[in-house]
Amino acid sequence: DQRRHLEEREFEALKDRIDGKRIGFKRVSCINATLPLSPLLGHADGLCSACTFSQNGEDRVVVATLDINQCLKLADELTGKRPEVLGAGLMRAYLSNVCVAKELQRNGLGFAIVSKSKAVARRWGINDLYVHVAVDNEAALKLYGKSGFVYENEEPAWQARFLGRPRRFLLWADLSQIELVV
Repeated sequence: DQRRHLEEREFEALKDRIDGKRIGFKRVSCINATLPLSPLLGHADGLCSACTFSQNGEDRVVVATLDINQCLKLADELTGKRPEVLGAGLMRAYLSNVCVAKELQRNGLGFAIVSKSKAVARRWGINDLYVHVAVDNEAALKLYGKSGFVYENEEPAWQARFLGRPRRFLLWADLSQIELVV
């Protein structure tokens, strides 16, 4: 019940961010990776039956997703310190809700959607991209390290206990050296 409540709360919060109802958010984009359903993938129930849809007459399934949020901070999360210029808080972005279907992990899909999010952030004029990751999530830490993120800060243990979740690191990526693709 708690997990379902958190999922519903995050979904409502995401809709509010996209609709511009959340103060402190300038832009939000949801990036999804999809695959056509095929005999090779088997039936969509094996991946995520709630994530199937039809597009131009073709049945597809969402296999990876993330949200990129241009904002001052994400609720109940550590806040990034960059850029350090006064009043430049909306010049940073955060990744959230990053997930890849378990059956397709470790195939470059996570790296691909994180790379896509970096390109979106650069088009928005963002140089500082952040992501929060549980300290014991070795696969995610490896993905973000490969994607150019470095450690900036960590959540105190008391805060994680209070919020009922694993303690998290705040990772930062400098996008200023990424070529802007128009």
